[in-house]
Amino acid sequence: MFADSPVRLSRTSILLFIIFGQTVLLSFAWGFTGEILFMNVIALPDHIVHLIVAHPTDLTLIVTLISTILSIITSALFTLAVREAFQHHLSKPITLFKLRTAIALSTGRPTWVWSRRWEFLKLSALALAFYAVVTLLHTSWNTLLLPTLVQWPVGMLGTELDLGSVAFVTKLSTDLYTPEQNSVQAPAFETINVLTLLSGISAADIQGGVQTSSIFSFNGASYNRSTGGILPAIGEYSGSLTPPAGFGLAFSGGYVPVNTSLEPGHFGRDASTYQGITKNYTVTQQGVTANVTCQPIDHSQNSFTAISDVSQGPLNTFLTWEVTANCSGNSNSQIYYTVGNMSGQMDSTSEGLLPVVVCPNPNSTAFNPYKFDIFMSGLDKYSFLPTTVCEVVPYLTIVNVTYNGGIISVDPIGTSPGLTSSPSLPLSQYIATVMAYQSGTNQGMTTNTIGDFLTAYGANNESLIYSELEDYWRGIAEFASTQLRSGYSASGVPSNMMTSTNGTMYITTYGWESHARTYILLLVVITLIWGTTIFAAGYSLIQEKIHPSDPSFDFSDPVDLVIAASGGRLESEFCEGDRDKVHDITVRFEDVPGQVISKRLVTVVPESPA
Repeated sequence: MFADSPVRLSRTSILLFIIFGQTVLLSFAWGFTGEILFMNVIALPDHIVHLIVAHPTDLTLIVTLISTILSIITSALFTLAVREAFQHHLSKPITLFKLRTAIALSTGRPTWVWSRRWEFLKLSALALAFYAVVTLLHTSWNTLLLPTLVQWPVGMLGTELDLGSVAFVTKLSTDLYTPEQNSVQAPAFETINVLTLLSGISAADIQGGVQTSSIFSFNGASYNRSTGGILPAIGEYSGSLTPPAGFGLAFSGGYVPVNTSLEPGHFGRDASTYQGITKNYTVTQQGVTANVTCQPIDHSQNSFTAISDVSQGPLNTFLTWEVTANCSGNSNSQIYYTVGNMSGQMDSTSEGLLPVVVCPNPNSTAFNPYKFDIFMSGLDKYSFLPTTVCEVVPYLTIVNVTYNGGIISVDPIGTSPGLTSSPSLPLSQYIATVMAYQSGTNQGMTTNTIGDFLTAYGANNESLIYSELEDYWRGIAEFASTQLRSGYSASGVPSNMMTSTNGTMYITTYGWESHARTYILLLVVITLIWGTTIFAAGYSLIQEKIHPSDPSFDFSDPVDLVIAASGGRLESEFCEGDRDKVHDITVRFEDVPGQVISKRLVTVVPESPA
């Protein structure tokens, strides 16, 4: 029997629902914005990101639909509250222009309200301001809810081998002076021989006067130009997963563990579970480099001689060269072998010797860990290179390492405290040993690899040759340090040999990023709508207790308004007179019990001033 009895909500219930609904929407907007501002970045799950990348227009469509629905609900609650407030207020006398403004605000179409008369400009401006705010609602919700490409920074902490630690210095010094040192190092040097050469050539960023870009690869990791003496600190960039065949000085490649972890995020967010679209990293690490200065030999302090011993063969001659360098009273020598014609001469157009000697001898007690010299001189085909001395000063650095797109780029930012060479630091000795070994293997029986490189890219420019040689030896110093660091990290790093690293992982993904000024503007719009709604609904609740409104009449309904106006016989007011003065007519709604429309619009005679 209740089927034909419609359920009607009281005005009070409707007003309370308006307040509740608008407050829920405001709380959502503030809560969501607050979380963005607190978290800095809110990232969407990877499976949603992949859908967005595959179907970008669908994202816009879905967010637009959601924001449109929220905008419609917000503006509907707003206009309903305003209309209820005016429903009570219009029981008092009001001019037709104010009535027109009230109708416009109650229907959300305040573009109707405009007057050139000065006394009505304030009401026109108020109506247009509310129209602008309501119009911005959709934009506000859409901007707030639309996920965009964001870069999520996540802090990282870790440890790595400290080449300057006392424990490591002691360990390396001991290993270098063991009787088995040569037999341990020789296989590793043979394996990485070509890589050592390439590390120097790759580091030469000017080749033939032209800026070049080179990628150098070692142990599965790719470096931009040079290794910078670092060990990869990111797992996905660490390179080879093959178990190493040797450790320490015997290391020539294989898996090297990484000890870097992400800092815990807000509310325990685990950024490691996010892949996003791309990832890149920036880590502050310890590196190794060298200041290399190449210049012509100063004969007042140094000397460099090459003496050959000719052995006659059936078709040619074999030349044994004893090359000796004297550096400030210390000396070192190296043997080279070449072939010549039957007269014991090399073809100067296609054959040549470029002997290189490291001085002092890295294994002698006279070796200076602060710096050492590399002597070079070109003969025959390489005679364009005069006797040259390259001073090498290795030192440890602090570097910013960028891991991006599979490439590792190293940018020095300073010298690490106390990490310049010290008398007990064997790092320089190891670097010099690698350079001495490499210089010997560069020379063939008729040509020299580094000599051919200089011939191709700088034979006619002495200053360019020196610049290329400086980069070349610096690249080898950095690679030798990376190889050394890898070997002593492959089996794990003891705590007394560790130094800390720190950095940031940047995840490019879809989500929301903190833009305080933008979100404040959006919240101002939504909060202004909420405040006006609460004020209007609160006013209506108070008036409802004093004088309940008539639910059968809606002043914003054109049909109700026409019937009310005809019932008040307002046509006589519009028969003659200035059209602009119509806005000044004062009217009010009065009750008409027993009629279809319980209100009629009648004119009110303004009180004459006393």
